[in-house]
Amino acid sequence: MVAERREPYSPEQEALNNLPFLVEQSIIETRDLQRQFNGFKPGTDLVNLYKKSNRYRYVYGETQRLKRQARKSREINKLRNDFAGEVFQDIAYSVCALDCDDSRVLLSPEKTSELWITLYPDKEIVTHLYGQEALENAYVPDGLIVDKSKGLVVKLYEYSLVRMNERDLEDQLKAIRIQYERFPWLLSEASVEFVIPMTFPSPRLRDQEDRVKFLQLPITRVEFGHFIDGLYNGMR
Repeated sequence: MVAERREPYSPEQEALNNLPFLVEQSIIETRDLQRQFNGFKPGTDLVNLYKKSNRYRYVYGETQRLKRQARKSREINKLRNDFAGEVFQDIAYSVCALDCDDSRVLLSPEKTSELWITLYPDKEIVTHLYGQEALENAYVPDGLIVDKSKGLVVKLYEYSLVRMNERDLEDQLKAIRIQYERFPWLLSEASVEFVIPMTFPSPRLRDQEDRVKFLQLPITRVEFGHFIDGLYNGMR
């Protein structure tokens, strides 16, 4: 008896097969974040809410370890910036988890990267300072809300601490449009939401983009900077 030879799955089919597992794993994570951030409302002190979360304890401890290993001022400054980006991403991810219900689940930045790495098997994988994998010189979303019954992405998130002008926004949207064109089976119903600090004015769109929105978190960039500096400088 000759065993049947099976053709390897395409990246798209591999991602499609993997998505239900990522969704299942994300249900518990989303519910846990909703529990930890259930006191969130307009005007909430996001910093103190985040400091009570499980993720905060991990990021703080890891940053302490990395800071002790850093020797050059250039390394120390880069670590501070990476720390700020990681904390903002965590806060944005936690708040966006509140947008989910029984029919929708939010994929973490790590699980979103895992799905995109499957879609681009030929791209080089890089590992960020806090362990998250990403693709070298390739666009990867920060988060995805998935409709559990349809198996489709209904919202794509970008968590941005960096101020964007119109050109920056257009470049980002161009990269996102390429994903829409390449993966219509996954993104055909997806809107895009940029999560930004409160003091950022929403950049004006050159073209009408009815599927693009901005969510301003109730924390200014200055307040966030003071929070990061206080934490980072107080580490031993």
